[in-house]
Amino acid sequence: MKRVIIVILLLSLVWGTGCERGKSNDLALAKQALQQRSYAQAEIRLERLVERQPQNVEAQCLLAAVYSQQNKIQKLEATVENLRKLGKPAMDMLINIMKNEQNLVEDMAKVLTLVGEPAIDTLVSALGSDIETFRENAISILTNIGVSAVENLKKAMDSPEALIRAGAAKSLGNIGDKTAVELLAKKLSDTNPFVKIESAIALYKLGDKSHKDIITSGLDAEFILAKRAAAVALRDIVEKPDFEPLLKAAKDSDPQVRVAVIRALGKTGEARAVAPLTEAIGDKDSVIRNAAADALKETGELAVMPLIDLIKREQDIATLQKAIQALGDIGDARAV
Repeated sequence: MKRVIIVILLLSLVWGTGCERGKSNDLALAKQALQQRSYAQAEIRLERLVERQPQNVEAQCLLAAVYSQQNKIQKLEATVENLRKLGKPAMDMLINIMKNEQNLVEDMAKVLTLVGEPAIDTLVSALGSDIETFRENAISILTNIGVSAVENLKKAMDSPEALIRAGAAKSLGNIGDKTAVELLAKKLSDTNPFVKIESAIALYKLGDKSHKDIITSGLDAEFILAKRAAAVALRDIVEKPDFEPLLKAAKDSDPQVRVAVIRALGKTGEARAVAPLTEAIGDKDSVIRNAAADALKETGELAVMPLIDLIKREQDIATLQKAIQALGDIGDARAV
């Protein structure tokens, strides 16, 4: 009898240890399933874990991502409400996952947008990150949250961190709330050129187009993020950007700046832009070639004869392809 009792106790211990190990493995196995995009498997593991541990912040965050991937709206909304109740630890975890798990970035962005107001402070803090893509994701989410974020962003304009001030300015410009105009105008005299440039861009978006020179000056900025911001603004929002500064920046060592500047050259309406753009269409970098072809399309008939001349003498297949496509898009009969 004693031996039987010992065996039963040992079996109970083994069974209990196995169950506990299974429980502790649910999170790890769910993460593995997420990496493999096996969302149904991850859902089963995470739901089981959350049922046992409703305060498990990481499991709740990952479960929201799983519901997002599978478009299970009702379950997603219920989990988002749980995350709101969990408060700052949940917001920090969502941000941390977005920062470190590339395959979950879009899902975390969607969840943070749905969470809304409780996530704003954490997102504003993320504007101070030196990881550019992470900062841009935070700006995008704050933009999507919209008016609810405006007051927090206005307060962030007085942050001691220049990256946060610049990110707040960009977010305010994207949201389009004109109550921020006066505050942004004050930041045109900010000691940090990045903040100054982002404030000028935001004002331009809000209808004050009198600070184009400040945006253009960003092409000479030493801080690469400021230079990129200026180049993108000249490409996307500034009407009739100035030719000379763009021509100078067309040889910039930063590929992102160069691509944006080449695209912006096509908006200048200058015949002088055709030569550097025709040269750029022969670049070894396909992104540069594509940007140059798009810019040449914007110059219209000014580019027709230079492109025809290029095709007559060019041997490189990739360059010929882009030049021919550009001519076709322009649609001038002289190319026939």
